[in-house]
Amino acid sequence: LAAGTQAVAQAPMQMEPEQVAPGAWYVQGQSALGSPANQNFISNAAFVITPSSVVVIDALGSPALAQRLMTEIRKRTELPISHVIVTHYHADHIYGLQAFKAAGARIVAHSRAREYLQSDTARLRLEASRQELSPWVDAKTQLVEADEWLEGDRTLTVGGVPFKIHHVGPSHTPEDLVVYLPDRKLLFAGDL
Repeated sequence: LAAGTQAVAQAPMQMEPEQVAPGAWYVQGQSALGSPANQNFISNAAFVITPSSVVVIDALGSPALAQRLMTEIRKRTELPISHVIVTHYHADHIYGLQAFKAAGARIVAHSRAREYLQSDTARLRLEASRQELSPWVDAKTQLVEADEWLEGDRTLTVGGVPFKIHHVGPSHTPEDLVVYLPDRKLLFAGDL
């Protein structure tokens, strides 16, 4: 039984990006609690290819999942990943940030997430995740702060593509952001 459980934990989860607009894809995690079997792939993430670079929305629930998302992005473009916009700082959306940061991406989030990052809740959640979600979340998994903390709404223009970032919290979290692409009539809403 233990060998079978380990085999399930090591088998890659299906990650098939679905195109939702020209140059825009998303991946959908399972509707479940995070576990070694699902590798903490329980949230959605998206990416938008602009003429100059790629913008990712949410980083998924482990560094390994973030690496797999980057592999999927590379199947579609060789442009660099310039930004990751974090809709909120829950584990299933942020444990992949360190992989994107290592790849040179700039992290953008709402400043209200700082309170969570500095809390015992965040520290204890990560400690528990290192035990409960091993090997996908382990001692090397770190909490990553944003490079740019937003205080309110902002339009981020990348490669001529406007990303309208709106603060809609407190809702699911105090820092909830949504990302709207007006030219594609596409809204990324995190866990709202």
